[in-house]
Amino acid sequence: MTIPHKREEEKMKKLLTATFIGVLVLSFLAVPAGSAQAAGSRIIRCDQMIVFDFTNSDHWVGSLTGCAIAGTVEYWETDANYVVGGKGGKLEHYFEIFKITTATGVIWGNNKGVYNFMSNFKFNADGWVTSATGEWSYLVGYKFHEIGWTTDPNDPNATAIYGPSTMFLAP
Repeated sequence: MTIPHKREEEKMKKLLTATFIGVLVLSFLAVPAGSAQAAGSRIIRCDQMIVFDFTNSDHWVGSLTGCAIAGTVEYWETDANYVVGGKGGKLEHYFEIFKITTATGVIWGNNKGVYNFMSNFKFNADGWVTSATGEWSYLVGYKFHEIGWTTDPNDPNATAIYGPSTMFLAP
């Protein structure tokens, strides 16, 4: 036999539990998705198109689109680059300084990567954001990654190399 006040106590516990869970669910629904995550904890993915113009430039210049840091990107190779197999080799190990310029700030960093001179002309690199201004200052320390391919760098008639690619920044 159940004692009447025990039955009331059990009903009250169930009611309080249901109320608590309901309030918890509603509080999560009321918070915008972006605000549940700190600004410094999001992955940024950009479409990147870079060009090395043999006639007008000494570095890669391009654009970043489809992302929060849309703007101009530039890559300067350093003296640490080397080609496996000497002149005419198949792989370049490259080391670069990069600069991303947006309407609201500038992002600087370093990266190192591998560029396949043969067949698929694929490249990829990893690095770090080393400094940033304006609203992008939280990106300092973010990891950098890029992957893509280029037009044939061995084409004797080419005046430029084009590189469609993807660039990521991640915490």
